[in-house]
This record gives sequence, structure tokens and C-alpha cells, in this order.
Amino acid sequence: MSARLIGLLALALAGLVAAPPAGAAAPPAVIDTWVASVGTAGVDLRGSIDPGEAATNARFEYITDSAYRANLAAVPPHDPFAGAIETPVGGKTFPAAALPVQLKQAVGGLHSGITYHFRVAASNSEGTAFGPARTFTIRLPEEGSMLDGRAWEMVSPVDKNGGEIQGPGGVFGGGGYQAAAAGGAIAYSSPSSFAGGEGAPGASQYVSRRGSSGWATENVTTPTLAGAFGVHPDGVPFQLFSTDLSRALVFDPQRCEAAPCPRRYQLRQASTGTLATSAATSDLDLAGANPGLTQTVLSSAGNLYAWSGGAFSPVNLLPGDSAPTPAATLAAQGAGSISEDGSRVYFELAGNLYLRDGTRTVQVDGEVGGGGVFQAASADGGIAFFLEDGHLYRYSVASEHAVDVRPAGEVSGVLGVSADGGYLYYLTPGGLYLEHGGVSTKVAGGAGPSNYPPSVGTSRVAPNGNLAFLSAATLGEADTGGFQEVYLYRPSVDELVCISCNPAGARPPGPSTIPGAVANGESPAATQIYKPRALSAAGSRVFFESDDALLLSDTNGRRDVYEWEAEGVGSCAKSAGCLGLISSGRSEGDASFLDASTNGDDAFFLTAGSLVEADPEAADVYDARVGGGFPAPPKPIVCLADACQVVPAEPDDPAMGTGFFRSVGNPAVTFPKAKKHRCKKKHRCQKKRHGKKTHRHEQGARR
Repeated sequence: MSARLIGLLALALAGLVAAPPAGAAAPPAVIDTWVASVGTAGVDLRGSIDPGEAATNARFEYITDSAYRANLAAVPPHDPFAGAIETPVGGKTFPAAALPVQLKQAVGGLHSGITYHFRVAASNSEGTAFGPARTFTIRLPEEGSMLDGRAWEMVSPVDKNGGEIQGPGGVFGGGGYQAAAAGGAIAYSSPSSFAGGEGAPGASQYVSRRGSSGWATENVTTPTLAGAFGVHPDGVPFQLFSTDLSRALVFDPQRCEAAPCPRRYQLRQASTGTLATSAATSDLDLAGANPGLTQTVLSSAGNLYAWSGGAFSPVNLLPGDSAPTPAATLAAQGAGSISEDGSRVYFELAGNLYLRDGTRTVQVDGEVGGGGVFQAASADGGIAFFLEDGHLYRYSVASEHAVDVRPAGEVSGVLGVSADGGYLYYLTPGGLYLEHGGVSTKVAGGAGPSNYPPSVGTSRVAPNGNLAFLSAATLGEADTGGFQEVYLYRPSVDELVCISCNPAGARPPGPSTIPGAVANGESPAATQIYKPRALSAAGSRVFFESDDALLLSDTNGRRDVYEWEAEGVGSCAKSAGCLGLISSGRSEGDASFLDASTNGDDAFFLTAGSLVEADPEAADVYDARVGGGFPAPPKPIVCLADACQVVPAEPDDPAMGTGFFRSVGNPAVTFPKAKKHRCKKKHRCQKKRHGKKTHRHEQGARR
């Protein structure tokens, strides 16, 4: 049964129209139109058509963008496809059918860099139908180079003791992956022990730093008692690094005869080892920490404790109380629940929201009668946002007052807030909104649920208010094919751009994505604290993964890592922004984005491809670095046969090296005296070189 009949039958069941008789002819319908691939001179057009159960003739019509716009600007306006080229010539005729048919056509001889509009036209005895107008842009031959003079640098060492690097989630369901904010360093995990590792723990941790001549790797794995992590470890010991990677918070379980065993945490510094070790309890867990790891919040027996390398200090003290009240939880870590300097901590207790500010506690949601659910806070913790019964409130620590940002309610989630709290993005059934300066502005028709809450969601907000988020909805003219794409909204120019949509207009074969918070383990309680820097601090660079070949140089048909940057950033001079590959686009396997520096000059990714000569094609960490690259080391001279043997050392002289003993040594070599030769008849004596006489037989020959 055709899609048209299915739709009409559905309406008939609803009592809106009469059901059509089976086999009745009807005008055709264009179900879908898309582009399968785009090259430097041609394109593959696709269409799906319902013939209306009658013989139907269908064709594509295409026209340049300039001609399309000229038709619209004519007085009176013309059909925008007036003068369009039809292909195939005369169309293609399909017999009467009850099921949709596919129209396919390859078109060549097109011009690079030119945008075209196209549509499907279908006709039968009952009428004519046109599909929606879509666009494609013929690619430029030079597409594909990396932006800003980036070059690949192999970060992980060549010698990995026969192992390789696994991506996030690949090491016991977790892994510690974090780049230094200033670039030039990254931490990562592996089940393999190398770079001078002692022993073979379940998971080893590494920090690689860039030097003037290459990358040096340090194995920072802590000593581990056998069996301390159990038969099936949940994640890796390293939980979080400071922004410069100088400090690390490490889970340190203790082995015991019967469970539950004591648990504790260590604060470590790579150069000096352990800085501090917490007290140990059987239920001690990491709740959160500030970016510099100067303040850590741990939980035990329903209480929260601040630990900065000294004694535990209770956090969940209600106003006026001197003892903690159990059953408290830290508000969503990763969304600013702990201020950057660690002095302010937001926590939830008995359905209410509180702030521990230094030595005092205040109830944040007291004005609304409690029930507040923390969403996000500014970097200094001075402004916080919480939800209560669909209403979104902004709380100011200075005024101790909460304001309803959305009086109409219906807020389903917060995507994020800028570091100063001035830009707030939230989602309602009506769409995605920005609240700035007391005014709410609609940004888009929607956003996917993976974007929130801010603590673990995929969305990112830059200090200037730029928002990167994901959506499977078509929010512009680009053909997403129902797949998730990456969008960037810039409030300064009120512009929404699909940065991962195929620039040529081709329909993607799969989704594009940016990572949310990275989980360290597979259990529901696995810590999710760190979110990779997919959006630069300036909001002008976005790093993402895509299953689509967005550039001509991406030929492997696998997932690759891309970068988008705005006009005026680096080498980009296009008003619509520029797109470049971070991974090669030619490796056999997928590439994964790991992290980036704050400004985006360092972009770290994982690939099994060999991108530098020294790489033996194991899975390795790479940096696509602006202005990067090291000279290739000189190739060793290849030896052959006996030349490959090691030159033996000079033998030891057994003689004593003093004046009291003289070695006799070997006897002198003597030679017998040669008999004097006299020339006889038929011989002629002559002088050879060096003045010695010799002779030769003439054998009867005369000269």
C-alpha cells in the first residue's frame, strides 16, 4: 500500500475523510528529495515518489542560485525554476504502483563552488506534483587541508610494551582523559604498562608533555595492592586532574579480608608524589572538586565533607546548626556547584537547596517554599539557577534574593550558563531560549535531551554567550536526514549555524556529536566530573565527531574529528566560517576527540592510523597543533649481510703494565733469502716497478 493511501486511511479512521477505494488512481506525491553525494563537477540526486497508482513520469529540475534568485526578483515574480535544466531528458516513466518508487540521477558538468537549487517534478493522468526546493554546492578541489597551519604530532610513545591507548570508556568503563588548559600536555589511560611503569596494575595512567624536540611521557601510576580493585574494576584510579595537570585526585581502595573494605583518596603531584591522603571509610565517595583541586568534596554516611589536604570539614550544616544533617547530596557537580576558588558549595538536603558560603549556610530556595533543584552557577558561585515546578529562578548571593526567569513556567531543562552568569540557555516545549539582561529570546525550535543537565550534558556555553548544542531537528535549510547535528548560536549577531551539516548539501549517513561529561566507570555511581573542551573559551572554535564525509579529503567512510572556526579566527576568511579535519579522514578505523586547550590551538584525538613516520599503526594519542610538527628524525643507514654484525671490542692485553716486567712476545718473522736468478738464452731481463728485476719467457717468440 502506498504512503499516500496509508495516510488517507489513517485520516479515514479518524473520521476526517472517506477512505479511498483500493486501486483508485490519484495525483503523484513527492515523498522525499535529497543529495547522495557531491563532487567537484557532479552530484547524485535522489527522490522518492508515490506514483498515485497510475503511470507516472518524474524528473529532476536544477538551476543555479543566481538564476533562481533572478526569477524570484522578476516583476512579476517568475517560477523560481523557470529555465531550469531537466534530467533525465524527457523524464523517467514508472508504471502504476502502490508502493513508492526511487528516482536516481547522476549529473555532471557542473561548476566548482557554485550553489544549485533542485526539485523533483512528477506527473500522471491525475495531475502534477513538485517536491520541496533543496540546494547543493559543488565542492572546490582544494577542500580538505587542516586549518591554521595545524600539523600532527604523535603524543603517546612509540614503545607501548605491545599495547595501545583506549578511548574514553575503554578502560574498565572509564579512563582519565584531560588536556592542560594552556595546551602542551594531556593525561590519558591504558590497560598496558609502559614508559617505565613498575608492575602491571589493571589500568595505568600517563601524562605526556611537549618539549622542544618532541613529546615526553611519564607513567604516573600509583602502587597498587593486588586485588584492591576487585576482579572487575569500575573505572580507573585517577579521577580528576587540575587544569595544568600538576595535581591529580586518585581513588585508593584498601584490601581487606571481608567486604566492605576501607576506601580513601589521595591528592598527588606528579613531581613529588602524594601530597595528602584522606581518612578511610567503607563508603567514602568522591562528590566533586573545583578545577584547581584545591577543594574536594567527599561523601560518607550521608554527609558531605570538604577536604583540601587536611582534616575533613562538614559541608551540610543547616543554618544555625553545629552538626551536619545526614542524607545530603552535592548539587550537580560540573555545573558550578563548587566555585572555582572552592569557597562556595551548593548542596541539596530534604528536597531543599542550600549554599555553604565559607562558614555560613543559607537556603537558596527559601523564598519559593523549597523544592529547588540546582541547575548551574557562575564560576564564582555568586549567581545560581534552580528549577521549581517548571519555573526557572536566578538566585543572587549578594542580595539573597531569587527572581523567576520564566514566569510562564514549563521549563524542561537548562542547557548551560556563561561563567559570569549573564547568559542562560533553557528549553521549553516551545523551543530553546536565551535569557540575557532580563530578556528571553527564542534561539531555535528545539534541542535534543542529550544537551542537559549542564553537569553532564553535551551543550557548551562560552564566556561571551556562544552556545554549542546538538539537535536532530532541521533547524535551518540543511538536510539532516533526521540525524543529530552540531549547532552554534552566537548572540552577538543573533546567528544560528549548523556547523556539522554537509557544506555541499548532501544528506548525512549518520550523526555528528560532541562529548558530554566523561564517566569513569560503568556503575550508576560512576563519577562524571570532567567535560572535554569541545568549545573554545572565545566561543569561536568547535571540535566534534562526524560520521559524514564533510570534506573531499575524508574518504574512509568512518567517524572522524572535525574543527569549525569563525571568520577572522586563525586562517579562516569565510563569512560562514571554515571547516577542517583534525583527524586524517583516511585511517581504516574511527577517530575520537579527546580534549583541547582553552584556546583550541591544541586538539587531541585518538586514532589507529599512522599519521607520522615513526607510528607503527597502534592506537595512539595525537595533537593537531596550530603551528605544530617536528622534523622527522634521520633515517638509519640500512646494513647488509656481514655489515650488520656488531664490531667486536678490542681484546684485553694480558701483559702487566709496569716497568718490572717485559713481555717476550711472539718471535720475529724471518724469510729465506731468494736465490739470484741469471738470465739465460731466450729470456730477456727487465725491470719492473720499484727497481726489482724480473723476467719472462719468450717461449720462442721474437720481438
